[in-house]
Amino acid sequence: MGCFYSKNLREKKTNSTDSPNKKIDFRYDDGRRFHCVDDAIYYLPNDEDEQDRLHLQHFLIRYIFQSNFSAPIKHLLEKPGTKILDIGCGPGSWSFDIATTYPNVEVIGLDISSHQPEYIKPKNFSFVKANVFEGIPFEDNTFDFVFQRFLVFGYPEDKWPHVINELVRVLKPGGFIELCEPSLVRDTGPTTQFLWDAGIYLKII
Repeated sequence: MGCFYSKNLREKKTNSTDSPNKKIDFRYDDGRRFHCVDDAIYYLPNDEDEQDRLHLQHFLIRYIFQSNFSAPIKHLLEKPGTKILDIGCGPGSWSFDIATTYPNVEVIGLDISSHQPEYIKPKNFSFVKANVFEGIPFEDNTFDFVFQRFLVFGYPEDKWPHVINELVRVLKPGGFIELCEPSLVRDTGPTTQFLWDAGIYLKII
């Protein structure tokens, strides 16, 4: 049920008419569509329902933080020709928002799956389909700002050094990298523990 991952999912046949050498971009399970990239461990779907969830998630995060970024880059966003890279852009929620708000910058979204809605795509946004594990397909010192959000569970632990090196490589001197990732709560005090316990209780009832 729902979204889960196991060995048998990769062994499922997609269509008996497919050539054995044909590259499969997607796989399906329980009526949900997932990417089909061997060395990626991103478990969530990439169908329309998931795109809607990601759009909602983006606007909730923007409301909570009252901003689309934490890095001190306002001066860059007001500068024509500024280049921004969104790693793991998904349906383009963050990229589209930035590109629309700052029409003089160039925003490039990179993802292993292409599912950005063309009918609302800003003119200053472009998409590149690529696997960051194979290298970011741009020259050194290309971008003023590199942004990545919620991919901590999408990369194997041993891939992180390579990913960080790639982000730094394509960043211009004096540019900024922003990683927005969740962290586990440790050494909680009584108030936080009370909230955790309350959440567990609500799940039970």
